[in-house]
Amino acid sequence: MYVSMTGFSRTQIQRSWGTVSLEMSSVNHRYQEIYVRLPREFSSWEPWFHQKLRSGFRRGKVQVRMDILWAPSFKKGRINKEILTSYCEELMHIQRALGQAKDLQLESVVTLPGVLDMPRFEDSAEAEELEKAFSELIEKGLSSWQDMRKTEGGHLKEEVLFHLTELERLSALIEEGWLPAKEKAFENTRGRIAEMLDSLGGNLEESRFLQEIVIMTDKWDVSEEIARLKSHIAKFRSTGEETESSGRKLDFIVQEMNREVNTLDSKISDAEVRWLAVESKAALERIREQIQNLE
Repeated sequence: MYVSMTGFSRTQIQRSWGTVSLEMSSVNHRYQEIYVRLPREFSSWEPWFHQKLRSGFRRGKVQVRMDILWAPSFKKGRINKEILTSYCEELMHIQRALGQAKDLQLESVVTLPGVLDMPRFEDSAEAEELEKAFSELIEKGLSSWQDMRKTEGGHLKEEVLFHLTELERLSALIEEGWLPAKEKAFENTRGRIAEMLDSLGGNLEESRFLQEIVIMTDKWDVSEEIARLKSHIAKFRSTGEETESSGRKLDFIVQEMNREVNTLDSKISDAEVRWLAVESKAALERIREQIQNLE
C-alpha cells in the first residue's frame, strides 16, 4: 500500500460545555515524532493524546493542535480576588519604590498565574465524559488524516509505477543489447591479443589463449545482474500491493536495484548499452525521490 507521510485534517465536535476543534498535519521524517499542543485546561491530557496517535502511523512528523470555544452556559472563569489583591499591592509597592506613578492596569494583572481560575473537569463523571469526547474527536481526526494520506499515496503510486515501467523497458533493452556487445568486445579483444603476439613474435598455446578469453568473457557477463534486476522489479511491485504501508521496504529494494544497475554499468563497455544503464539510474533516482514520501 502506498500511504504518504504528508497529510492534513481538521475536525470538531460540539458538547454542552463548548466546541472543540482538532487540527492535524504531518510531514516527512525518518522516525515517528509527535507534537501535541492543547489548551491550558487540558494540558494533563497530553500523554493520552500521544498514546492514541502513536498507534495511528509508523513514521513521520505529526503536529496536533486542539482549540476550545467554551459555551456561555458552562461555568465561566473565576477571578481569585485574594491573589489579585496581593499582586496589585505588591506591584503598587514596587512602583512607589521606583518612583513611578503609572496607573495599574488590571487587564495585565488578570493574566498572571493563579488570578484567573479557568473551567476544570474535576470529578470522575466529568473526566469520563471528556475522554469520550476526546476519543470521538481524535478518531474523526485520524480517519480524515488517513484518507488524505492514502489519496496522496495513490498519486505517488502512479508516478512510481510510471518510472518502474520505464526501468523495465530499459532493462529489457540492456538484456537485448548486451549479448551482441559482448561478442563484439570478445572478437575485438581476441584480435588485439593476436596482433600483439604476432608483433612481438610470441607464441601462446591455444588452450591458454582460450582460457584467458573465457576469464575476460566472464567479467563481461551480466546475465546474473539482469536476472536479479528483474527479480527486484517484480518484488517491488508485489511489495507495493501489501495491505500495510511499505515505504521502508520499497526503499531497500531500490537500493538493491541500484546496486545491480551500477554493476551493469561497470561491466559493459559498449557505449550504447552503457547509456541505457545511465538512463536506468535516472529512472531509479526518480523512483527513490517519490518513495521517500511514503510511510
